[in-house]
Order: sequence, then structure tokens, then C-alpha cells
Amino acid sequence: MSEPVQFFVNDDLIGVWSSEAFFYDAFEDTQLEFHADGTGCHAYLRPDGQEITLFRWTLIKDRIEFEEYFRVSIEVSEVKEEEICSTDRFENKYSARFFKAKGLDVANEEINVIVFYSPLIEGINSQSFGRISKTLDRSLIDVAMRYEQDI
Repeated sequence: MSEPVQFFVNDDLIGVWSSEAFFYDAFEDTQLEFHADGTGCHAYLRPDGQEITLFRWTLIKDRIEFEEYFRVSIEVSEVKEEEICSTDRFENKYSARFFKAKGLDVANEEINVIVFYSPLIEGINSQSFGRISKTLDRSLIDVAMRYEQDI
């Protein structure tokens, strides 16, 4: 008899998740943050900028309900040596199916992995994210909120 499929509970999701947890690539990363208060963000990070989208989330067995509401894009101009920022308020609700797995991070230590059935973020192929931190010390949400208050 096979074991039933295991799903995350809310506490399992809390933390920072990275598509780069499994291999080293210095040029870009896609990260997810899930906070205990039901807020979170996904971010596409690269050397010349970042795009951070804030969302509220609810866990329902084999899927996560996302309600995106704010996006900030920050580009670093090498010519002018300044940040160029654009923001957008919107409402986008969707559901993403996933399963729970185990994997090895770059140090070959076993970590929790969340695997989505299709890419979570439009235009980015990442489907698997390994938890790189249970704590949320330097939150990407804080970065985005700094710009949200300006509009």
C-alpha cells in the first residue's frame, strides 16, 4: 500500500523559497516569500534589477490561492547610476496546484521543495522552489512596501 500524498500545512510554507536552491547561477533567481499573516511576494531578481509582486495567500490542500495586488519593478541604470522604478496596483486572483517534495540544495543537504504543476510566474519557467530560510529577516515585502507608500 502506498503512502498518501503529503501536502503542506500553513506553517510548512512560512519562509523564503528559491528556484536557485538546487544549483548555482549568479545571474538571476526567482524567490517566493510566505508570511504567517497570509501575505507574501514573488520576486524575479537579477543583477540589473528586480520585480516584486505582493500577494495574499490561502492554502487549500493541493493548491495555493493567490491574490496579487501590487507590483514594483526596479531597474538599475548603469549609465546614470540610479534606480528607475515603476509601480502598479492591480487585482489578479488565481490558484496554483502543487505537490510537496524533498530535494538537495547546493550544499547537498536535504530541504523541503514545493513543485508547481505549471510555472507560477508568467514568463518565468521556474516550477520548483527549495526553502532556503524559515526566517524572514530581510523581507522582499519590505522593499516593495517602501515603494507602495510612495504612490
